[in-house]
Amino acid sequence: MKFRKVINSSVPSVLGGGRVIAIAMILVTQMSMQARAADDRPRLTVAVQELPDSLEPVMKTRTSSFQIVPSIADFLIRTDYQDNFLKEPGLAMQWRRVDERTLEVDLRPGVVMHDGRIMTAEDVAFSFGPKRVSSADAPAYGPSRAYLKTIERVDVVDEDTVRFITGKPDPVLVSRLSAWMSQIISKEAFQAAESFSDWERAVVSTGPYKVEAFKPKEELLLAAHDAYWGGRPPYSAIRYVEVPEQSARIAGLVAGDYDIITDIDPDQIALVEGYGDLEVVGGNSIMTRSIRFGTNHPVLADPRIRQALSLAIDRKAIVDSLWGGRVDLTNGFQFPYYGDLYIGEHNGPAYDPEKARKLIAQAGYGGESIPYLVLEHWYPVELPTSEVIAAMWEAVGFNIDMQVQAGWDTILIADPAFIHNGATLMNIPDPVGGVWRVYGKGSSVDLRNQWRNEEFNQLGEQLESSLDPEVRRDVFKRMLEIVDWEDIPATELHVRGAFYGKRAGLAWTPTPAPFLDFGPVR
Repeated sequence: MKFRKVINSSVPSVLGGGRVIAIAMILVTQMSMQARAADDRPRLTVAVQELPDSLEPVMKTRTSSFQIVPSIADFLIRTDYQDNFLKEPGLAMQWRRVDERTLEVDLRPGVVMHDGRIMTAEDVAFSFGPKRVSSADAPAYGPSRAYLKTIERVDVVDEDTVRFITGKPDPVLVSRLSAWMSQIISKEAFQAAESFSDWERAVVSTGPYKVEAFKPKEELLLAAHDAYWGGRPPYSAIRYVEVPEQSARIAGLVAGDYDIITDIDPDQIALVEGYGDLEVVGGNSIMTRSIRFGTNHPVLADPRIRQALSLAIDRKAIVDSLWGGRVDLTNGFQFPYYGDLYIGEHNGPAYDPEKARKLIAQAGYGGESIPYLVLEHWYPVELPTSEVIAAMWEAVGFNIDMQVQAGWDTILIADPAFIHNGATLMNIPDPVGGVWRVYGKGSSVDLRNQWRNEEFNQLGEQLESSLDPEVRRDVFKRMLEIVDWEDIPATELHVRGAFYGKRAGLAWTPTPAPFLDFGPVR
């Protein structure tokens, strides 16, 4: 197995610099500390692996955004991730179907936004409108299509009522309004920003905390939004600090510099728990880890090769050896939270090295090098997992060239001709928010020409528009057969574990979602 570390020297460094910004950050922090001198609520310091470079939720779909932005920007409909994804009133009080393409939503009255304005229907309509997401020249048009493409427009009925009109029947519209990219922002603040770049670093919304100071790649300071509609936030402020190295995050937690740290590898859990004043919380998440195939590579273009790569992976051995059995295996590209749409009789990818060898022979594979691009530690135990998988592939006869990359810029490119690591967030508890969003028409995979299957796309259009549960189940069953066994774009490994270190006395419990909820207890 070849092993090369590739550094992308063409990407300029964004660390350090900005003396004026640094001084401003210090001054803002000092002023905020003085202003809160009489506030008896604690301040919270959270060390994260990465800060998002944008706080605008429609621009980013990375874990760093999922962890932080929900403290700033609210949804119309809330999801109780601890209670079977129950839908609850959020910025919307009630909602009802008018017809198969129209949902009418009554807004919560008197919601105070971070800029002191009262949220109105105009803010909601603008949040989904052409200036932000719905027109081809909007800044978030591309990223938002896999999430919001069924929404044709939002009409203002009156100050506290809107109507969502979809281009076709949408069986999961209510779920979309409770999921990523459906956060509501201030129309006036968006329009007042000097540039979109300025806006996305100081988003104004309705969440329990508001942006006070932001220095990308270093730290983000949020202040309590005491006029929050859901009650007074429990912390006077939250300071997020970017600490890429896990060892440095753990050292800071031990030293008392941080109250919570994210992304603890399973082999570090015992170390953290060895300190009497610290504990580790977390477990299975609503994300899965996957391996994705770039079909532009002449070898990977053959579905038999991709099937063989999947069959060569012993997923249980990975979970047992690298995760200590702390996370679950998946049953293909689906989540058990799908309810009646979960295909229990489906058989997900198996471990069958002998069958893998037969498929390799049938495909006429001649030992050509197959690039496998990985990051060192974007996902928990990513490099050890990648090394184990590469060894499993080589054991059945593949020639794998594993290359460690400096970042995603060399991976998320057009026409990829290599294998790479990935993850899938269950955006909503429905296959529309999983395998269809990630691999279907209009997805990032599709737009980058990484993989495309016409039958899968036709079925996905049915899945996304049919209101008949039986039709949707039959359609999804066939889609699973395509992506898990026939023309596979990727292969699932296991549920992604999410473990956090914290001070033992801190009353905070994570949910299966990657969203770090520090708001008032509901």
